Amino acid sequence: MRVISFIEDEEVIKKILKHLGLWEVKPRPPPKAIGSQKNHEYSIDYSVSQLPASDKWLYVDPEYPEAYSLDLEALDRPA
Repeated sequence: MRVISFIEDEEVIKKILKHLGLWEVKPRPPPKAIGSQKNHEYSIDYSVSQLPASDKWLYVDPEYPEAYSLDLEALDRPA
């Protein structure tokens, strides 16, 4: 099938569509609701996470790992 011409005249287009009953198409009604509308609550299951339990690994510079180590004994000592 090939396109051999285009109809560009708006009046001709309107006349053809009216003849076919397609000019004034009524808007279709909104879709029917299927089932009841439920308010879904979402939750995250961290038990299957592939990330480590600590996010400390995100901040460690491989060239200076000692700068990022936490000295817990130093926190217990008075200043």
